[in-house]
Amino acid sequence: MGSKCSILNDTEYDVWITHGINWQSLVFAVDILLFVATMGAASGSTVNTNAVKVASVVKDPLENLRRFGMNKPEETKTDTNLAYELIKPGEKYTWFGTLSLHMRVYVKNHKLQLDENVCFTGPTPDSENVYPISTYFKKLDIKTNK
Repeated sequence: MGSKCSILNDTEYDVWITHGINWQSLVFAVDILLFVATMGAASGSTVNTNAVKVASVVKDPLENLRRFGMNKPEETKTDTNLAYELIKPGEKYTWFGTLSLHMRVYVKNHKLQLDENVCFTGPTPDSENVYPISTYFKKLDIKTNK
């Protein structure tokens, strides 16, 4: 059971699109886990003695994951080996995932300008969220087909 997300090329030009993990959200989640583990370990109760053990085990891997995730968005923007897919005017770039899965979408236009945005799959089974480029990717120099 899942849903899908589509990026609609409602412009007059070819665009190239890819998507990947939304690293900013991952870093935020890891920050919360580190905070909870640290605060739990600091309070000193019997329950929190176990938190100290857990925090000592997971703190370094979580911090490494956080550092990796913080650098990843910039690498993605400059990585010329990413598999961008050509989307002609009027076509959609679509992927399937779990309900309300969010991914970071990268769109390049005919002038090689790059914009990115977080896009979600649909909220209910077999639903679809459609994101028109002209509405959600404002940094691109484009003309619409309207």
